[in-house]
Amino acid sequence: MRHLRWLLVPILVVPLGWLLFTGFGRDPREVASPLIGQPAPEWTLSTLDGDLLSTDDLAGRPYVVNFWASWCIPACVDEHPVLAAVHDRHGDAMTMVGVLYQDTTADAEAFLARYGDAGYPHLVDPDGRLAIDFGVTGPPETFFVDADGIIRDKQFGPLTDALMDERLASIGFDR
Repeated sequence: MRHLRWLLVPILVVPLGWLLFTGFGRDPREVASPLIGQPAPEWTLSTLDGDLLSTDDLAGRPYVVNFWASWCIPACVDEHPVLAAVHDRHGDAMTMVGVLYQDTTADAEAFLARYGDAGYPHLVDPDGRLAIDFGVTGPPETFFVDADGIIRDKQFGPLTDALMDERLASIGFDR
């Protein structure tokens, strides 16, 4: 019986140790997306301005889809100037699109009035269908789509200038 006890220790401790060791090397905020390398979901939605925008309007151009909410503080506030700067820098060659995530248009408009409009369209996703199609788990989440309509990268959590540069490289842009 004593010999069996010493045999159980490595059988239990080694797998548990391996699990802990491999888990420490991962970013717990990183949520993998099965959509990477797949065509982006197709959509047609209204913007905050009342215009319609669809994936057909973006065909042939890379685009960035950022899911955000006015209640997503401080993360959405922190990344807002990063998104605005990219739109200013690359707005002629790519499209930036914001998508409201579980938010009201009034609250989103108040957010944009307070922190700046940034000049790119913001879509209203009233039933959350687009967020579901993209597999969004919570804002902010950003998807990078190439000119062929393929999702090339994803950022879970707020974008910094450095992260934005890394992600934009996946769709052919550099600083």
